[in-house]
Amino acid sequence: MSRLLAALGALAAVTVPLWIASPYHLHVLIMAGIFIVLASSLNLLLGYAGQLSLGHAAFFGIGAYTSALLALRLEWSFWAGLVCGTAAAAVAGWAIGRLALKVRGAYFVLVTISFAGVISLVSVNWMELTNGPLGLPGVPAPEVLGWPLRSKAAYYYLVLGGVAVAVLVCRRLVRSRIGRAFVALRENEALAESVGIDAVHYLVVAAVSSAALAGMAGSLYAHYTRLVSPEVFLFSYTVTMVIMVVAGGKGTLSGPVVGAVLFTVLPEALREVVAWQWQMVLYGVLLVALVFFLPRGIVPALASRRRRRAPALETPPVTVAARPAEAARPDAFATAATAPPAAAAAATPKRSAAERAESAAGQAAPAAGRLVVRDLGVRFGGVEALSGVSFEVRPDSVTSLIGPNGAGKTTAFNAITGYLRPSRGDVLWEGRPITRLRPSEIARRGVVRTFQKTSVFPGLSVLDNVRVGLHLRGRAGWAATLAGRRRVREEEQALAAEAGEIIAFAGLAGRRDEPAGALPYGEQRLVELAVALAARPRVLLLDEPAAGMTTAEKAAASALIRRIRDRGVTVLVVEHDMRLVMGISDTVIVLNGGRVIAEGPPAAIQAHPEVIRAYLGAGAAGPPASAPVGGTGPARS
Repeated sequence: MSRLLAALGALAAVTVPLWIASPYHLHVLIMAGIFIVLASSLNLLLGYAGQLSLGHAAFFGIGAYTSALLALRLEWSFWAGLVCGTAAAAVAGWAIGRLALKVRGAYFVLVTISFAGVISLVSVNWMELTNGPLGLPGVPAPEVLGWPLRSKAAYYYLVLGGVAVAVLVCRRLVRSRIGRAFVALRENEALAESVGIDAVHYLVVAAVSSAALAGMAGSLYAHYTRLVSPEVFLFSYTVTMVIMVVAGGKGTLSGPVVGAVLFTVLPEALREVVAWQWQMVLYGVLLVALVFFLPRGIVPALASRRRRRAPALETPPVTVAARPAEAARPDAFATAATAPPAAAAAATPKRSAAERAESAAGQAAPAAGRLVVRDLGVRFGGVEALSGVSFEVRPDSVTSLIGPNGAGKTTAFNAITGYLRPSRGDVLWEGRPITRLRPSEIARRGVVRTFQKTSVFPGLSVLDNVRVGLHLRGRAGWAATLAGRRRVREEEQALAAEAGEIIAFAGLAGRRDEPAGALPYGEQRLVELAVALAARPRVLLLDEPAAGMTTAEKAAASALIRRIRDRGVTVLVVEHDMRLVMGISDTVIVLNGGRVIAEGPPAAIQAHPEVIRAYLGAGAAGPPASAPVGGTGPARS
């Protein structure tokens, strides 16, 4: 249905000059087309990457001034000016991205507003270049094969071509690994970095792509109005873009198109039926009503309505409800744990023969596959959370890190994976220090983690969650993605197939198209594990993987962890359930007060006097005969 509507819309757009002869109406449609390009550009940054820019008019103005100056001063053609205007805006986007995207939220918004203000002041005061407040009149009309596009109908088709380019660029970006990286950073930046997505790099890519499209819109505007003045930097332009994106539906391809058409045509329509004194009042009332009744935007609201009206064709919505701790249900963990060996092998992502040979060769080296923590210390002000922690995780083993609440277990995980900067000590992976690396760089080296609190990309389907985890497996870059090369399509198909295998391995085959944020708690933990496995870790750090699970889920989780180890992945676990720990571990390391107090096989740890005192108190002679050391409930660490 959506394809049919898109085809009908495209047909109507192409034939507009045949059935609309009014120059005024064509002017409105030309401006709507320019705003479609602008809104689509902002949607990349705001809708997909989740970064609000209130200085987007600056990129629009840079494109307009660059194209106009090249045409007037150097007599360059429109096409050369279009390319240079787009490139100049992209360079500005790169500069502001590198400077501003290391901060987030309100600080980023302030930087973008300040940037637009500075560029506007330059355009007003640099008289020799920009002619100041008077602007640059007489910008020539574009020419195609020597034919000037002076008529409204001719320029309409030029703008329509620009709209097609903008929509195609956005479509190819957002449906690629680059677009998934944008959305992953919007949904859960910490999790995205844990699977190797470089946050600053991809946010800069989003800023550059967004600015380039805005610059293209500016060039189209300059050669249409034939005059460029400092008014192109007005804050009202940016506000209009934001309204178009949000009202149409941010994070959708068609939302900015609908929003741009609606909010370009609406003011003109109000002029025909409402006195000028009431036009802005009515405009504001309609805008507030739209945001109130359709908070997600027009396009998402229509899509939701279509799903409700066709329940037989859609997956029933998942409702998250409280359930008893031992409620019987088809258990995804049990599916994964009890699958026949042949089926499990088929569902499990396989390592190639070359990778297995490389791994086997690496085992011969003393440092190969070894994670070594040496004299690690972490301070929070005057509190020392870790004090000289040292231990080693052997390859192809399950090592558990246990201890009472506040012992420093999760702090150690955060320091190992780059989320905390230690005050002293080193973390060595295969003999090389990783202590000063960012989380995404550590993930690229094969050290991947899950989190203490359930961490998924809630707005994405289970399939897309796992495809985000496969980010490092993709190789398609920005240029190849925009060019739509065949190898990019083949890579996407291969990644989708591999994601399906990982989902089956995790026991989530029946949930692949459902939003991860709508799944029950236990299944969200499975999704998180599947995302981590998709990154092909060589060392997998699991932070309380069984917290909040039923007894059956814990048993199945234990089996799943052992299967992961048997596939050649070294596992380091933080867990409070001692039955689970003693059942899966080859080695147990005990922390207390930020120090290692014991290390050894499970049986030795259970009988270790320091461990018994840490858990049961100084006067305890030994653990109760009927229970293992430690508790079974989730706790903070």
